[in-house]
Amino acid sequence: MGKSNLVISKSNPLGGKIWFSFILFGLVGQLTWAVENSYFSTYIQQTITAESWATSLTVIFSAIFAATATILSGALMDRLGKRRPFVCYGYILWGIITMAFAFFGNEAYTNDAKTITLIVIAFVAMDSIMSFVGSMANDAAFSAWVTDVTDITNRAFVDTIGSIFPLIAMVIILVGFSGFANSGQWTQFFAILGAIPAVSGIIGLFIFQDSPNLKPSRDKTYINQIAYGFKWKNVKENKMIYICFLGMMFSSIGMQIWMPYMISIIIDTLQVDYVVSVVTVILASAGISLVAGKLMDKYGKDKFYYPVALLGAVGGIIAFFTKYTQRQSTTTTLLLIIGGTFIMASSLMMAGLFNATARDYIPEGRAGCFQGIKMILVIMMPMVLASLIAPIIINTVALKPTAEFLITHPTYINSYLYPHELFLWAGLITLVVMIPAFFVKKDAKNIRIRKLEELNRVK
Repeated sequence: MGKSNLVISKSNPLGGKIWFSFILFGLVGQLTWAVENSYFSTYIQQTITAESWATSLTVIFSAIFAATATILSGALMDRLGKRRPFVCYGYILWGIITMAFAFFGNEAYTNDAKTITLIVIAFVAMDSIMSFVGSMANDAAFSAWVTDVTDITNRAFVDTIGSIFPLIAMVIILVGFSGFANSGQWTQFFAILGAIPAVSGIIGLFIFQDSPNLKPSRDKTYINQIAYGFKWKNVKENKMIYICFLGMMFSSIGMQIWMPYMISIIIDTLQVDYVVSVVTVILASAGISLVAGKLMDKYGKDKFYYPVALLGAVGGIIAFFTKYTQRQSTTTTLLLIIGGTFIMASSLMMAGLFNATARDYIPEGRAGCFQGIKMILVIMMPMVLASLIAPIIINTVALKPTAEFLITHPTYINSYLYPHELFLWAGLITLVVMIPAFFVKKDAKNIRIRKLEELNRVK
């Protein structure tokens, strides 16, 4: 194929119904995950206990159940050749379970260790169930559907938009619903935000459709279907998919080092305006990512891996310097916004880069299967590893709360404030992304030529 044939003058159109379904379920899914990823941790830290073991326990079990759900349901939906029922009915159930967290109530619990332990166990159990259902509906079914309905001419742009959904979701929560959480009205917070995915699932029953090209992909048994992505033969044949997932894994570890503690760090440690800081970071990083997405399509994704990794590292270092401006609110806010924007933009662009490339390598009819592998490497492993690393950092350089601070934050009386070093390590770990990026860059031209040839044959 000549060089001129590699130029894509126009992306294949997706159609209004596909775009509506993508935006609805992509955004609502991230809205619900934002509640689980950030506000569940905040609820535990502010209402139950600030001890890091409780937050880590929630994160670890959530990751394990999420991975299990994605593996089991991803293989099943490939075998059935269906995504729609898993998405629509899954979102309905996901919302109902999220609403059930309202029963934990608004008031802070006692300092009795035994009571706190029992409450944490109950919370973790419910969170695990919620993660199982949410991962089935969103991480397995919805993500596989995106692979089904896109191709190499439009995936980079679609995945870049998808990577911004978590930020848009956070803005929606901050502007529309954070007042409930900030004022301790957790019952209302969980009830309202749980209703949203439930209603979306009902809407989906009328507008969401599977790709017409989706066909059942049946192995001899369901067990073989589950095991497909774990067999060494298939790993070797599809090694680039795993390399892309490793790149996303290292980027995710950096984010998970500080994300579960983000709200508490900004409000309690830095003591700056949370809404202004986070909304600014979200809008700025989203804008950078959208512009970068267009440039990736124009100049090629392979040129962006190293600069994006460096951007995340620099961001972590800048945010870490808030440690030395603690009493200077304006300077601290500025450093947080710049550093946080770099970290967040780097993570978003990495997700878009590696995710779009991984989709290009997935064999036809196996999109659901590889969502399970993705869940393990991109979601579960970063959450588990970061949950082991973060407490080490916290316990090593933890900050003792002042007497003045304890007056309004009694749950911290036997605990500590989360340290600035979480930003630093988040940035440094991002640099490891350069290792898988090397191999992805090396094969970038080959996969582009091959996929364009396949599209031309179909036409």
